[in-house]
Amino acid sequence: MKKNVYAIIDGQAGSCGKGKVIGQFAIQEDVDVAVSNCMPNAGHTFELNGVRRLFRNIPVSAVNPRTKLFIGQGSVIDMNVLEQEYEANKDILEGREIIVHPLVPLIEPRHIEEEKRRIQTGSTFKGCAPCMAEKIMRDPNLKFFKGYKNIKADPNYHRTFHDALNNAEKVLVEGSQGCDLSLNNINTHPNVTSRTVSFNQMLSDSKIPSSRLKKKIMVIRPFPIRISNEAYNGSYIYSGDYGNSKEFSWDQVNVGASLGIPPICVDSDLIEEFREEAPKLNELTSVTKKQRRIFDIDLKLLKENIEDNDPNELYLNFFEYLDYTLHGVSGKYSGCSDEDIYLNKYLRTYLDWLEGELNVPITMLRTGADFTHYIDRRPYVKSLKKIHINK
Repeated sequence: MKKNVYAIIDGQAGSCGKGKVIGQFAIQEDVDVAVSNCMPNAGHTFELNGVRRLFRNIPVSAVNPRTKLFIGQGSVIDMNVLEQEYEANKDILEGREIIVHPLVPLIEPRHIEEEKRRIQTGSTFKGCAPCMAEKIMRDPNLKFFKGYKNIKADPNYHRTFHDALNNAEKVLVEGSQGCDLSLNNINTHPNVTSRTVSFNQMLSDSKIPSSRLKKKIMVIRPFPIRISNEAYNGSYIYSGDYGNSKEFSWDQVNVGASLGIPPICVDSDLIEEFREEAPKLNELTSVTKKQRRIFDIDLKLLKENIEDNDPNELYLNFFEYLDYTLHGVSGKYSGCSDEDIYLNKYLRTYLDWLEGELNVPITMLRTGADFTHYIDRRPYVKSLKKIHINK
């Protein structure tokens, strides 16, 4: 059985920018087959040439017109959301076959109302948990997805998918949400989502044996986020902090990025002096459109997620939040070439520190939302491996 499966996961609390990483990988690696197991409570954004696309159930790999697309058994679909998603991306989806597992359940208004009534912690209140609960309980009232245009449930899904799997050179399993949101994460429960978030679960939901797995990529960010404490109706609902990390204001992050210093070093005087000329980095969640809360990195949480998932490499998104002069910059970093993108001492020290603490190579650095905005650090990582081998 050939190893032809690659998997991409969010190593923190979601919103690490998986959409960009998945789309970038799908295009650059010319992925043959992609499968996702998403729910409408999370969105993945991909931007190319100023065109921003949001995917919630359909695999982000749709941005590669050659990739064969599957929606796996771990998915939950809201038909209204799916139809909007399809129509918004009609230019790349129309007439293109998307194959769905026949046991993907449908969210109905009663699921959304039940979630609003019962969940007292952070949630996007999209009805995913009650819908999955009905599937677990084999509720006869639960409906399953049949089809929408060229997106169709396939009663022979197993054979169709495994034929594609066997014939593909590269298969991408797209992760959703983040490891800190995993249902059984003892550090963050009950401020979690309705399922396990791990590479193993991604493979299980996709009907892929672990023996096929070739590479695991974990996406992280220097300043992780949590969702807003404001609920759907404007009331206060505690969504949880980020471990023992300090919560920053967006002014601290903006001024820190402008000056090239950590947000923790930004006090009220610096904010007052540099607020107007600082970048306006202010993230809204892709689903609820509410302002995200932003925190310092928590190494303990991240190390545990790495131990649980054992990624081969890390993609550090939102790198420009450390120094905004890198915003939109593209190129390579080898550590020894005159053609390298320049990284100052603060950035080099930060990367060396983070890599040393996590003991996993950081191969890519995002510098902006667009597909082309990244620094390829693989030449540097490769040179370090050569030095280690020669020693």
